[in-house]
Amino acid sequence: MVTAESTVDLLVVGAGTAGLAAAVEAAARGLTVTVVEQADQVGGTLWRSWAQMSAGGTELQRSRGIEDNPDLHFDDVMRISKQTADPKLVRLAVDHAPVTIDWLMSAGFDMDPDAPAILYFHEPYSLPRTYWGRRGGRSVLEVLVPRFDQARDVGALTAHLSTTMTELLVDGADRVAGIAVVDAAGRRREVRADHVLLTTGGYAGNATLFPELTEGAPLVGPGAPTSTGSGISAALAVGASTRGGDLFLPTYGGVLLRDSESTTIPLDDFPQLTPQSRQPWEIHVNRRGQRFVAEDSASVDVRETALLDQPGLEFWVVYDQAARVKAPPLLPSYDEDHLVEMFEDHPSFCTADTVEGLADLAGIDPDGLAATVAAYNSGVESGADAWGRTHLPLPIAQPPYYAVRNHGTTLKSPAGLVVDDQLRVVGARGPLSNLYAAGEVLGGSTLSGKSFVSGMSVTPALSFGRLIARRVAGVEKGTT
Repeated sequence: MVTAESTVDLLVVGAGTAGLAAAVEAAARGLTVTVVEQADQVGGTLWRSWAQMSAGGTELQRSRGIEDNPDLHFDDVMRISKQTADPKLVRLAVDHAPVTIDWLMSAGFDMDPDAPAILYFHEPYSLPRTYWGRRGGRSVLEVLVPRFDQARDVGALTAHLSTTMTELLVDGADRVAGIAVVDAAGRRREVRADHVLLTTGGYAGNATLFPELTEGAPLVGPGAPTSTGSGISAALAVGASTRGGDLFLPTYGGVLLRDSESTTIPLDDFPQLTPQSRQPWEIHVNRRGQRFVAEDSASVDVRETALLDQPGLEFWVVYDQAARVKAPPLLPSYDEDHLVEMFEDHPSFCTADTVEGLADLAGIDPDGLAATVAAYNSGVESGADAWGRTHLPLPIAQPPYYAVRNHGTTLKSPAGLVVDDQLRVVGARGPLSNLYAAGEVLGGSTLSGKSFVSGMSVTPALSFGRLIARRVAGVEKGTT
C-alpha cells in the first residue's frame, strides 16, 4: 500500500557527511526537513574514515602564521589533479572551505593539535592545509549529530532510518516531486518535497555497478555495504548522466579479506607503503615478477599511475627474513602472532625457503621473480638501482622469503552525477530545477580529477550540503 506524507521544503536522501550538514543547516534556517537514510544510524562513512579536510585562509592557519588563501588552494588542487578536476566546482569548494573549517571550530570541533599540516598519503599540498580531528570522522560527528538530534527532538526535521529510496518521482520535464521509499518492513511509501537533495554517497560497495560506471575497472576496497550507488542509479533513471569514470586511479596497496574477491581488510590495517612514513625494505613486483616503479618514489601519484598498467591492478611486496627482523613493521597494526597466522592460512600471504618456491606459491612467474631479485641485489651492492631507488638497505638474500599480495584499491568512487554550478543535477534537457546533489554522489574525480587531493571530499561535502540548504532557504551567504 502506498502512503504519502505532506510536502516538506527539503528532502535529504542520505544522512552522511553532506546530508547531515544540509539537514542541520536547513532546520536552523526554518525549513521543514525530512531525511531518509538506508542505514540504521546517521553518519555514513564518518564513523570509519579519517575525515581529512582542507582549506586555505582559515583562522587556525592565521593563528599559526600560515599565509594561505582560496586562490592558492585552487592552484594546488588543479596542479595535483593535473588539471583534470572540474575547475568551476573546485573554485566553489575552495571558496567555501575556510568558512566550513571556521564554523566547525566555532562549534567545538576537536581539532588534532598537529593540524593543519602537509600530509603525504596523497600528493602533498605546497602549504600546511590539511586538517583532521583527534577522532577522525567521529570528531565531525561530534559536531553534527547533537545538532541533528536536537532539530529532530524539537520537530524541525523528521528522519526515516533503515529506509531505502527506490526511485525519484518526476514532476514534469525539469522537476522532481519527491521519492519512493521502502522501509525495513518492506512497506512502500512516497515522500513529497519542494526540493530534493541527493547525498547518498558513492558506489564503492557495489562490485556490480563499479565496473559499469568506471570503464570496467575492478572494485577492490574497504567500501561500506551501504555505498550502493542508489542515488546515482535513481538519477540516471530520470535522465541524469555521470562523468569521471575515465579518471579512475587506484590507491596504492591493500590486502583482500581471506574470503573475498573485492573487499579488503580495514584501511587502518593496510601495509605501510608511504615512504615518507616508512622507507621500503622490500621490492614490489607484478605477476610477471617484474618491478614497475621505484618503491621509494616520493610521489604517490607516480606509484598509483604505474600501478594502473599492471595486470589485474595487483602487485606483491617481496622481502626476506633479514627485512622481517630489521625493518620497521610492514603491517604495523599486526602483532607477531597475527602475522604468523596470516602467513599460515591467508591466500595473499606466502612464505618459502627459495625465491622460486615463493613465486610458485604466490602465483608470480618464477623466472621473472628470480631475475628481478638478482638485479635488485646487484643494485644494492653497487648503490645504483635500475629504477632510481635510493633507499637500498639490504639485499633480498636471507631465507625464508615472503610475499604479500596487494591491490589497487578504491576508497572513493571516481564517477558521479553531472551537476551545474548551482549543484543542481543535470537531466537530458538541462538542470532539474529542484534536484540537487552533494558529497560522493558527485564522484571523487569531480574535485580531485585523476588523483587524490587531500581534503577534497569531506570539506566540499560539508560546504555544499550547507550551501544547498541556504539556497533552498533563499539565503546565499551565512556562516552560522
